[in-house]
Amino acid sequence: MFLLKCILVSLVFVLGILDGRIFGQNLLDTPIVQATLIGLIMGDVKTGLIMGATLQLIFMGFVGIGVTSLPNASAGTILAVFFAIGSHMDASSAIALSMPIALLFQPTGIIPRIINNIFNPRCDAAAERGDYKAIERYFWSGVLIFAVVFFVPMFLATYFGRGPVEALIGIIPTVVLSGLNKASTLLPALGIALLMNYIMDNESTPLLFLGFMLSAYLKMDSLGVAVMGLIIALIYYNFSQKRNLE
Repeated sequence: MFLLKCILVSLVFVLGILDGRIFGQNLLDTPIVQATLIGLIMGDVKTGLIMGATLQLIFMGFVGIGVTSLPNASAGTILAVFFAIGSHMDASSAIALSMPIALLFQPTGIIPRIINNIFNPRCDAAAERGDYKAIERYFWSGVLIFAVVFFVPMFLATYFGRGPVEALIGIIPTVVLSGLNKASTLLPALGIALLMNYIMDNESTPLLFLGFMLSAYLKMDSLGVAVMGLIIALIYYNFSQKRNLE
């Protein structure tokens, strides 16, 4: 049973990387989706949803610019949830470990891209001679390389990592675990700050503070704030349309 779970968890990791390559962009590589799937596989969907929402805030501000290679948010999310549920690790401690895990798995995004470069000139040559079947073979070969490079390390980490992680948690001093718990509460704020760095401008800043006021002082829940934002967006859209007509 544990072996089957490790295989399914590894396939979720592969599914995320293949989403934008062969399935379209369905956001299957987002923390909230992957954490929920891992929770379903491990038999604790509630923990998966809670951790997924927190990890989404942590990683949502990560934006790849140019050829930069970002920490592997999928690996950090999947293993954090897997260890939290499978090894009965405290969720806050597991979330704090997600960033080191994401950095550790960063090469999984680099290695297949380097290998797949060998197919570029071959695809160009096949296109010149009109050999579309060869182009198709090269395409699926690249997909296979991505799948293998992502599946193997994730499977090894899940299958052999449970025991070492439990031992590691057992020898970590209480003060260190307490520090990890405190750090995990700051990581969502860091993710939001990174995201705000890209979207903050003169138009959006007042709306951001309006949402904060509605939540902090008027005690409006998230749904109410979202509905209020929708109403403001519709009013703004209608005014913009009238100005364009004039």
